[in-house]
Amino acid sequence: MPLKQQAKGMMLDIDTCTKAEQSVKQADLDLDFATTLEEAAKIAVAGMIDFVIIHEQPNTQGLELAKELWQLAPSMPMLVMCEAASGTWEAAVADPDPRLELVYSEASPQEIHHRLAKLLQFKPKQSQPQTRSFVEPVNILRNNKTGRLDAEKIAVTFGIALSDIARAVNKSYSTVHKTPDSAALQNALYPFERIAAAIKTITGGELEPGLKIWLNAPNKAFPKDLPVELIKQGHASMLADMLEDVLLGQPG
Repeated sequence: MPLKQQAKGMMLDIDTCTKAEQSVKQADLDLDFATTLEEAAKIAVAGMIDFVIIHEQPNTQGLELAKELWQLAPSMPMLVMCEAASGTWEAAVADPDPRLELVYSEASPQEIHHRLAKLLQFKPKQSQPQTRSFVEPVNILRNNKTGRLDAEKIAVTFGIALSDIARAVNKSYSTVHKTPDSAALQNALYPFERIAAAIKTITGGELEPGLKIWLNAPNKAFPKDLPVELIKQGHASMLADMLEDVLLGQPG
């Protein structure tokens, strides 16, 4: 089966008139295109693609862009098209990663096809555990520019002080306040999105006021503490697991 029918990808290329993009188009792939990291992040987070092609520019580092996107989509295969003099190839060889393949910007469509086929062989068939299978990005929790989860937006939506969010994710307040959508915070903030997505599903698509009602109402599963207090104690993942178990029909 042609690769085009097996997988859908995205190409991040700031300059849309490059030879690299022409080669990719000649490879006959099913692709979306992004010209900014923010745009690429939104597409990656949506979970509708199977791989990413990054065309490295003189003022950008392909590996750094890949690492940024991996913060949002940890299992995403990445093909970086780099320049011979950039040092990217040497850096990748020194620290190999099964999620990554490299080609030079002048690569032929055939080589691009070969590298992508190799990458997709190593992609996990189920990139997320079952308890996350229904989770879709909750836009109200994400930064409009970067597409990343934003601690300040989460604090407002959950009705919790930003200082409590910082303690819950085991980070200093100054760190979280300075860059609330930091790539380094994404894994720690993800349980909040799982909780919000589950509440939206339970309420038929509405997040408010259901979320705050649930957070501040007694729960027989946790008779000693309200859910909001458990979150402040750093147990957001446990609450997300419980909600997802309910949705999956499993005992909590």
